[in-house]
Amino acid sequence: MQPRADTADAAPSEPLANGVEGILEYIAQMAAGYSSGLKWNEDDMLKADMMNRPERWASITVEQVPAKCRELQMRPNDVDTVAGFLQRRKYGRRFVRSWHKDFQFI
Repeated sequence: MQPRADTADAAPSEPLANGVEGILEYIAQMAAGYSSGLKWNEDDMLKADMMNRPERWASITVEQVPAKCRELQMRPNDVDTVAGFLQRRKYGRRFVRSWHKDFQFI
C-alpha cells in the first residue's frame, strides 16, 4: 500500500498516550490484512474499549486519531470510521455492542 500523497512528506505525529497508539497500530495491521478494510469485529472491539476504558481515550483528541491512522497507512474509509467512533464518544454517545461488550485492549 502506498502512502497518500498528502501525507507522504508529513512529519510523524506525536505518540499517543495510554496505549492508544498500540491499539491503532493493531487496528491498522488487521485492516491491512483484509481487502475491504476493517471488519465488524475490530470495529466492535474498538468501540467496546472506548466504552469500557473512557479514561484511556479522554486525553486523545479527535484530530490526533485520523493523523495517526493516516500515518499508519489506513484506508480513508477506515480512518473516517475510527475518527467517527471517537468523535461520537466525545459527544457523549454510547455504542450498542453485542459480541465484545466487555472487551478491553490490554
